[in-house]
Amino acid sequence: MEFTHLRWGREGARTLVLCSGLGGAQGYWAPHLDALKPQFDLILYDQRGTGANACDLGPTSIADMADDVLEVCDAAGVDRFDLMGHALGGLVGFDLATRAQRRVERVVAINAWPEIDAHTARCFDIRLATLAGQGLEAFAALQMNFLYPPFWIAAHPEKIAAEEAHAVAHFQGAANITHRIGALRDFRLPEKLDGKGILLVASKDDALVDVAQSERLAERLPGSKLVIFTQGGHAMNLTKRDAFESEVLPFLAAE
Repeated sequence: MEFTHLRWGREGARTLVLCSGLGGAQGYWAPHLDALKPQFDLILYDQRGTGANACDLGPTSIADMADDVLEVCDAAGVDRFDLMGHALGGLVGFDLATRAQRRVERVVAINAWPEIDAHTARCFDIRLATLAGQGLEAFAALQMNFLYPPFWIAAHPEKIAAEEAHAVAHFQGAANITHRIGALRDFRLPEKLDGKGILLVASKDDALVDVAQSERLAERLPGSKLVIFTQGGHAMNLTKRDAFESEVLPFLAAE
């Protein structure tokens, strides 16, 4: 398909592709744009089957999603790039750093994993059962509790309500979300991946992905850097944005 994408930031700077998680929407990164645009040539896109690139997805894989990133970059005339990915987006970065090593320089993976564990698999089962049994509104409400920690939900009730409503209005469809979760279940960290140029960021209070998963990644990716936050939840890059950016921006800007 011909992907719709956005390109913002500083012309001639290092290119940074922003790759979202299960929701697939480029809007996830909006809170970071003010910090990123002055330093990077940014590429944002809605993933296949979501938002501006909506379609019936069918069975898919992380490798398919990585190929989509390459297609977006080819369309933008970009050869080499860095990638920052949240959860699913981090797995896409790992695949690209293995199969397209010449093109990918650095990867930032937020709350990612080497392969799914029983806890995260159970969370996905609960989410799909909620969607099937209680409907889209309940599914969207549950999503907020997986994304955000209690302190954030308690402090931002209006924001949470608005985000729930947006999730309902722009839902990618039950079939697509099921196929995308299937891709997450099937992913296995490539054995030959080099950890050099990879930053792993995790939060101890992530309700969806145990922080031990990032610790396992660090063990299996010698040369990678691991940063663990005490609080922040699954979307810790948003709930602890300033602290997150203070770690990530120097890593991406380094020569």
